[in-house]
Amino acid sequence: MRSYFGKILLLLLILMVNGVSAEQPAQDTMFLRVDPDDALGGTATDLLKDIVYIPLENTPASVVGEIAKLEVVEKYFIILDKSLDQVLIFNKDGSFHAKCEKIPGLVKNSAMIDNFNYNVFGDFAIQREKQQIVVRTNLDRENLFVFNYDGGFSGKIPLSKKNNGTRFWGYAFLNGDTSIYHISPTIFTQESDETGTYELYLSDNFSSNFKQEIPYEQNNIARGMDVLVNLAGPFYYSGIKNSCFFTRSYDYNIYNIDANGIKSVYKVLLPISYSVPIDFLVNEEKYRSKRQEYLQKNNQLVYVISNIYSLGNKLIFTINNNKYSKNKVFLYNIQNSTVFSLLNISPDSSSFFLPIVNKHNSIQACDGHYLYSSFSSLELFAAKEEIQGKQPEYPPSLKKYFALQNRKSNPVIVKLAPKANM
Repeated sequence: MRSYFGKILLLLLILMVNGVSAEQPAQDTMFLRVDPDDALGGTATDLLKDIVYIPLENTPASVVGEIAKLEVVEKYFIILDKSLDQVLIFNKDGSFHAKCEKIPGLVKNSAMIDNFNYNVFGDFAIQREKQQIVVRTNLDRENLFVFNYDGGFSGKIPLSKKNNGTRFWGYAFLNGDTSIYHISPTIFTQESDETGTYELYLSDNFSSNFKQEIPYEQNNIARGMDVLVNLAGPFYYSGIKNSCFFTRSYDYNIYNIDANGIKSVYKVLLPISYSVPIDFLVNEEKYRSKRQEYLQKNNQLVYVISNIYSLGNKLIFTINNNKYSKNKVFLYNIQNSTVFSLLNISPDSSSFFLPIVNKHNSIQACDGHYLYSSFSSLELFAAKEEIQGKQPEYPPSLKKYFALQNRKSNPVIVKLAPKANM
């Protein structure tokens, strides 16, 4: 028993060292104890009240290479396709609506045609109040470019150079007046003391900065390129107006942010066997330029928490490490502290025996009512062949899809609603 409590105390110490500034009020922090090896599973019928498969229309104009990023707005699915360098808009029934193909005045170097780092469409964020898709391009770091939901180009937003305003890695819109962007600690220099202690900036439409959040002591944060783990995010919208979640590398805190700054924090308490060492971010003599090698050798250690969404009293998130495991995508019931592994939900007749959550893509979006994942046609057709003996009763949309499409067709979006007692 003494050993058990000792482990808990050590976990708390790890999280305090890697955690948010002590300025955060204690009442705004919730501790979530998660042991990936003890997470619950179950059948689709037991745990999910809705499972809907939505094939995306497959025409020459609407070909999707991959769903690198998915945002769900009132009428549309908006998709970043890095492989074909485009942003596509589909109606909620999967029919094609429009796409963003070009930014006026920008031409991709043909020598870089297969390099994602030089895409015209590097990232996008949704300005929901104005119904805009705001694009970040790797070909012009001085501006953001604006499209409407019909795929029409409508102008650009010049970026302020103050506080590294042209060098951010991720961004999101919190409301009509406020946006937030993330600066990697790897870009700071000795000359940038004013900004070197911050990662997050709240911005007034990207023209000026009026608030700074999540301060670091400048001498207590590593600056090597291996400090940043660049996954999806780092901002995640869950259908909760004027707020989003944020996470950062080697930190097991989940920050809920609104236009005033940090609103609340979830501290994920992982077992020691899943947690990076206490000094992992600050001991440069030991870890500088060796962090990736260390994580490869210790492949169970979690290097970032991603894909964070909130749905009622449930928090959904993914832990990322270098070890193959099905225990990576979790649903945490905040009311009763129950933890479910979404990859351990067994398909049954309610899911037509098809896979439910993609182990590679995780949960990709949330609109406040549903969670969304996606599968390639290659994956779904392979799954269909494996379950032929079960003779599932497909709905009309899936019957048509399997009859008329093939393994090279467009992806399929899966819309999920957990049961209230999950």
